[in-house]
Amino acid sequence: MRQLGEHTPGRQESEATRIPSATRDRHAAAANGFRPDLEGLRGIAILLVLLFHANMPFTTGGFVGVDVFFVLSGFLITGLLFREHERSGRIHLRAFYARRARRILPAALVILVVILVFSWFTLAPLDLPRVSADAAAAALSVGNIRFALAGMDYFAQAQTPSPVLHYWSLGVEEQFYLVWPALLILATRSRRPRAAAAVVLVVVVVASYVGSLVLTDSAPAWAFYSLPTRAWQLGLGGLLALTAVWYRRLPDLLVAPIGWIGLAAILASLLFIRPSTPYPGVAALLPGLGTAGVILAGERSFSVGRLLAIPPLRFLGLISFSLYLVHWPILVLPAAYLPLGGELPFLVRVGLGLIAVVLGWVSYQLIEEPFRRRRRLRIAPGRTLAVAGLAVALTVSICFGASLASAASLESLGGVGKVNSTPSPASTPAAMATASEAASPEASPIGSSSAASSLTPTPSPTQRVAPTGPQPLPADVRPPLAGSPGDAESLEADGCLLGQPQVDLPDCVYGDPKGATTVAVVGDSHAAHWFPALEPIAKANGWRLVPFIKLSCRFIDMSVFSYWYGRMYTECDTWRQRVVERLKALQPSLVIVSVIRDLETSSATDSDPAHQGAAMARLLQQVPGRKVIIVDTPSSQFDVPSCLSRHVADVRGCETPRSKALGAFPGVVERTAARAIGATLVDLTPQICPWDPCPVVLDGMIVYRDNHHLTATFSASLQGPLADQLRPVLVAAGASPSATP
Repeated sequence: MRQLGEHTPGRQESEATRIPSATRDRHAAAANGFRPDLEGLRGIAILLVLLFHANMPFTTGGFVGVDVFFVLSGFLITGLLFREHERSGRIHLRAFYARRARRILPAALVILVVILVFSWFTLAPLDLPRVSADAAAAALSVGNIRFALAGMDYFAQAQTPSPVLHYWSLGVEEQFYLVWPALLILATRSRRPRAAAAVVLVVVVVASYVGSLVLTDSAPAWAFYSLPTRAWQLGLGGLLALTAVWYRRLPDLLVAPIGWIGLAAILASLLFIRPSTPYPGVAALLPGLGTAGVILAGERSFSVGRLLAIPPLRFLGLISFSLYLVHWPILVLPAAYLPLGGELPFLVRVGLGLIAVVLGWVSYQLIEEPFRRRRRLRIAPGRTLAVAGLAVALTVSICFGASLASAASLESLGGVGKVNSTPSPASTPAAMATASEAASPEASPIGSSSAASSLTPTPSPTQRVAPTGPQPLPADVRPPLAGSPGDAESLEADGCLLGQPQVDLPDCVYGDPKGATTVAVVGDSHAAHWFPALEPIAKANGWRLVPFIKLSCRFIDMSVFSYWYGRMYTECDTWRQRVVERLKALQPSLVIVSVIRDLETSSATDSDPAHQGAAMARLLQQVPGRKVIIVDTPSSQFDVPSCLSRHVADVRGCETPRSKALGAFPGVVERTAARAIGATLVDLTPQICPWDPCPVVLDGMIVYRDNHHLTATFSASLQGPLADQLRPVLVAAGASPSATP
């Protein structure tokens, strides 16, 4: 977060500016662009971010400290550029970018490399290639774009967080620095450059804010990480810099209260904005306008500026850039061995926060200040930019080397190799063979006595005994460890798995497109991960297998909350209604439903599993055909592939106790719904978790591709048990279970 660095004491924003001495007049300091109150405001901003990331009580909205930095950055950079234009009659781009490079790159790049080194010793080997790529993107100032493309949830707990995730804000600001000076140069060619620049900024602010509102609802990751949706905050600060000559004429009694209200708005954000709040969206106005109010009030009589200029806040503001860079990895890397969503003890988090402050000060003293202040390290702007380019290139090369080294280290682990390339099922009538069918080319019809024996190795349905002693990862484990995170069903690649924004139903048919028996599969991603088992059964029995699957959308008559959107999941409601209508037109012989057990609902009452089961029954009663409800699969408290990569000598370190794997109310939702409408209940839990704790490698196969989705390989191995449990309901439905394509 360069804004932290940009706005460290004395760096506002003239290289020659230093903290005013006691004898220097306050007005002289202001003329140089230095304001102690803004240094203290930076201290507040970094404190909010630090408390939030350390998960301190009553700091759910602490991430808005980044918004404070954005507004400050726009104010300081615009003021710097305009003062330069007024002094010299022009804006010197090379000198501007050279100053930015000297101020930002030394600490940012050094700490980035240090993070990579520590990641090598703390993160799972399978995570290192991803983190190395993240670091390379951060060095190139496009980390925010990478995280947006990946749909990275800044608040997610269901994945190992990237130790360089916080570099996203540097990307936003660096991209802003590339665009805004050029726009200012064009504006200064006008007869009234200040007014022209203000008009440009008004257009930027309005367009950006409208875009932010739209994308917060439809593409949250892009809304959170991208410059176009954050530019209004930077532009708001710029407008304050351009209009300062006007609002400084306002009386103190009018302006001073605005600063106090602004500080109150920032602190209110800390309490009332939550990770579940749609963001940035409307909520970002609170810290954005609050920061603008504090800047506007300045150091007037009785203003908030006097409070912000106290030494402790100014100290935090002084080291804010380095503190921002070091605090996140210090908090994240020690938690790498914890289960997903796990948390370090409170006192440990407090201690790590204090260590971050100390290391931030060290970085400021040893890296930031020498490169920014010492004359012998200052060179001509052209040479500075050349050296900066080489430094970035070297850092990217180090990241690339780390990626290659981590890939080589993976090759040394057991069960690591390339995933075999297999054709995927098409969503057209000319369906191709799937990976699961390729593994079991002789899949038999449901009615065949050899159904189970002809399939890939199947966990025994009888009670099994847990093996004793260390259990190393098999050298020939399937899927290969390196490919296990991507060992998924092909529905998404075929365009048959809808994402969160999508509500239009695709025309997808698997199995036998001309089959007389139509079987619909309905649900969320936990219905999707059964497809490698279901499709070979459909092919062998001549079914038309039609999927209706949408991510995070449970097929129950109940509104649910979406953490993806930070609001109620209205797209899910629309999709469910469309599925009901399509099923009425399709008239399937059988409807197979599977949903994840844990998902946020709209009220405390709705979280009751029996209530949810009744809601599922209400929805299923609206569709034709016989019903099969598959009990949700056990889950893991670890990202299994990553965990296995650090426990190749004994995979038991990645197992989850059955009580946690099955949840507090295992199968209650499904059983309640099945009893209410007379549906058939299918429960393959004994095949997936045959002993306690639940294994993650079973019969030579990795069970999970993350912490709760089955690998396609393991799912395919369950064809036999699944076919056995489906046979009676197909007979009852009047279908011919022994029919072949």
